[in-house]
Amino acid sequence: MKVEQKNTSEIIFEALSGDDLIDYISFKNEYPHEATLAFTEFCNRYERDILKKAEIYCNKYNYSEVVALEVATCAFVRVWKYHSFNKNKAKYPEDMDRSILLWLYPIVYNEMIKYGERNTCTEPSEDDLSVVENIDELITLTVGEDVERKRDLRVALEVLEKAMQGLSEKHKIVYLTYKAYENTGKKNLPRTVGKKLRNRLNLVQSSIQVYKKEATDHINKYLEYLNGSR
Repeated sequence: MKVEQKNTSEIIFEALSGDDLIDYISFKNEYPHEATLAFTEFCNRYERDILKKAEIYCNKYNYSEVVALEVATCAFVRVWKYHSFNKNKAKYPEDMDRSILLWLYPIVYNEMIKYGERNTCTEPSEDDLSVVENIDELITLTVGEDVERKRDLRVALEVLEKAMQGLSEKHKIVYLTYKAYENTGKKNLPRTVGKKLRNRLNLVQSSIQVYKKEATDHINKYLEYLNGSR
C-alpha cells in the first residue's frame, strides 16, 4: 500500500484493514500524526486478544496479571518500533485479522521470555541509552536493579574482568558497550549509542570495529588458554 499524505479527517482508521494500519504505522517518520492514529486503532482492535494470550503465557510461568499487561504493552511497543508484518506471507490471506494475531503471538511470547530474563520487557528510551565503561554498568544494563541477579552475574563475569586485563581503556569500553547491548537482545548497537561511543572515544566507526575485533580476539585467546590449562 502506498500511503498518501492527505487530510487526517478524510481517513477513517476504524475502517482500515489491519495490514493497512501497519502500513500507516511504518510511515511514522514521514507522517507521524497519521501513524499515531493508525497505531491507536491497531491497539484498540487487537488488545483484547493480545492481553488474553499474554495472560495464558504468563500463567504457565506463574506470572501475575500485572506482568501479563506489561508483556502485552511491550508487544505493541515492538510493533510500533519494528512493524515487520508481511501481508504477502500471511498464513490466512483471506482472514487478515487472524494472520496478524498469529504474527503477534510469537512477539508476545518473546516479550514474556524477555521479562523472565531481565525482570522487565520494557526497552529504555534511546535518550537513556549510554556507553558502558565498566563491568558494573554492564551488569546493571543486563539485569537492571535486581540485587540477587546482579550479584550472580558479577560472579559469572569475574573471568571476563580478568580476561580484559592488558586491554586499553578504549578497547574495554568498545567491547563492554557492544556486549551490553548484545545481552539485551539487540543485534546491532543502537544508533544513538554508536554516536555517543564515537564521540566519547574520538574514533570513527571503522576504528571502533577494529577496537572491537582486537578486544574480542584478546579475550577469546585468554579464555582458550584458561580452558586449555584446566
